[in-house]
Amino acid sequence: MDLQFNSIVAAVRSELINLEGVTKFAPNRRFAIIYSEGSPADTLFFVESGLVKIYKRGEDNKEIILEIVSGSAIFGDEALGTQQTRASSAEVLQEGIIYVIPRPIFLRLCEQRAELWREFSGLLLERNRQLEKKIELLCLRDVEYRILYYMAELAKTFGAKGSGSEYSIPLSQGELASLIGATRETTSTTLNALARRGVIRLGRRQLIVPSIEGVLSAAHQRTQVAKVS
Repeated sequence: MDLQFNSIVAAVRSELINLEGVTKFAPNRRFAIIYSEGSPADTLFFVESGLVKIYKRGEDNKEIILEIVSGSAIFGDEALGTQQTRASSAEVLQEGIIYVIPRPIFLRLCEQRAELWREFSGLLLERNRQLEKKIELLCLRDVEYRILYYMAELAKTFGAKGSGSEYSIPLSQGELASLIGATRETTSTTLNALARRGVIRLGRRQLIVPSIEGVLSAAHQRTQVAKVS
């Protein structure tokens, strides 16, 4: 998620959530469905707190996570396009507070705040870049590299625990597998190998990164190995 856009959203947060027609949605459990693929695309959503996963599921029930949305961010932006229905699904990964914003209300706010509309356009371009990166990873990189890449990215998203340099990522191994596009078995085997090397640590429904630099170093080494082989 674009940090500059987040700062702009934070600046208008109070105005946004108090607009007439904006409603509060406070799911109290994981996996609560926010919207499903094929449902009407007529609202956007602002995440006040918690985590949301945007995903697609195939006919074999295999799931791939397209994006993980954290606090002070907007999602469901396909409502601003020409398509009438959702192209993906959204579920709660971690309980929190979400505001539902009807499309006309969001567009009206953007008209009043030109800087918000400009930055939102930039955000859409950044999301497109992230999806291109995901395709590159799926097609050109092995499972270990993909895990290391996302560990570094997610650590930056969630920040360090307390005053230390450790980073806690609140995902299960199965959820990570869906994010990187691998089977749970292969993901688990690779995570255990990385844990034995001290690159990461495994917890209950969480993954711990002791050092982003260590993860990036391991990713670089993996790239060198791939070039040699």
